[in-house]
Amino acid sequence: MKMIRLFIVFMIVLINGCLRTIPTIKEYTDYWIGRPISEMKQLVLMPQSYGSRIGWKEKTYQLENGNWVYVEPDSKNCLIHWEVNPQGFIVGYKLEGNCV
Repeated sequence: MKMIRLFIVFMIVLINGCLRTIPTIKEYTDYWIGRPISEMKQLVLMPQSYGSRIGWKEKTYQLENGNWVYVEPDSKNCLIHWEVNPQGFIVGYKLEGNCV
């Protein structure tokens, strides 16, 4: 009985620790503000990324304020529109779709 209790406590701690390692969309996007877009592009091209797995083709567009946007597919129904300044740094973002 003592081993079963110990196992249950261990599993609760393990599951709780695993759940905390997955960042929320807000934590993820906030982390990238101020970072170079070149780093983001490298991640999207990695074979294990969602974008690579679905055969995503790079999408960008210009903004009237002189910045431009890089679109990243985060998941099936979620796109992140990263706003990038002329120096190549992420300065903001907009979520599109069901991003949770």
